[in-house]
Amino acid sequence: MSVAVVFPGQGSHRAGMASAWEDHPAHAIFAEVGAAAGIPDLPRLADDPDACAATAVGQPAMFAAGIAAWRALSDVGVRPHAVAGHSLGEVTAAVAAGVMSVEDGATLVAERGRSFAAACRANQGGMAAVLGLGDEIQAVLADHPRIELANDNGPTQKVLAGPRDPLAEALISAKELGGRVRELDVEGAFHTAAMAPAVVTVDTVLRRTELHDPAFPLVCGDWVTVSATAGEVRRGLVDGVLSRVRWREVQRRLGDMGVTAIIEAGPGGVLTGLARRTVPEVDAVHVDGPSSVRDLTDTILQSSR
Repeated sequence: MSVAVVFPGQGSHRAGMASAWEDHPAHAIFAEVGAAAGIPDLPRLADDPDACAATAVGQPAMFAAGIAAWRALSDVGVRPHAVAGHSLGEVTAAVAAGVMSVEDGATLVAERGRSFAAACRANQGGMAAVLGLGDEIQAVLADHPRIELANDNGPTQKVLAGPRDPLAEALISAKELGGRVRELDVEGAFHTAAMAPAVVTVDTVLRRTELHDPAFPLVCGDWVTVSATAGEVRRGLVDGVLSRVRWREVQRRLGDMGVTAIIEAGPGGVLTGLARRTVPEVDAVHVDGPSSVRDLTDTILQSSR
């Protein structure tokens, strides 16, 4: 069995992300990330979905949750054929692949989160998922030029982003075409030009960080290519601040690489649901606590032995 491990982004935060790992060695990751990020009470904040709705907290908290799941998976012998991450999750994927240390990854996501938060304050905006529309979304974008397609998550799941009033108008158009809409619990219009100030921050932090070539293939979310060198990973993380997340294509690329099982490392199960709809021929499960690790070893991993 060929396994890919994928890591969710900020919008997947859930209540109890840290306490889910209590009494497991992976729980220590939350304090480790909090110390490096300058957020000493991160283990408490990661359990609070309201706190995690704030970008400067939510990004380090989701990163910690992803690394906790990754550490638990590594401890039971998971060695992926490839890794990928959705937006912020690409930083987690880079750490999992050995491109940078957990401490350096935590520093990056802390600076990334703060710069995103500042950009959100300067450019008020929002994001919303549109369900049930495929290519029809292009008509919405054509009629609302201030709105961007931030995430192409699946055949019929898109995320629009932009200034709040134009976004509200675009969502009305999407509903008229038969789409269902759900506003996302984030502070701004991620993956749009509004986040431009954050590009400099992410690039600066990465230039002073020691980076290594990934230990296994990392599928880049904005190019849908395999990043095989430290330089390619760095460029992907910088470009990913503004670029559309092409997750639909990432999932299909993993399938083309021979992946037969996708493990989502982190809370929410959002990427698992997307995989089941986009690449139904691939098994998909998610790990967000010790019990789900045990379930995994009893099913997917046992079948590969």
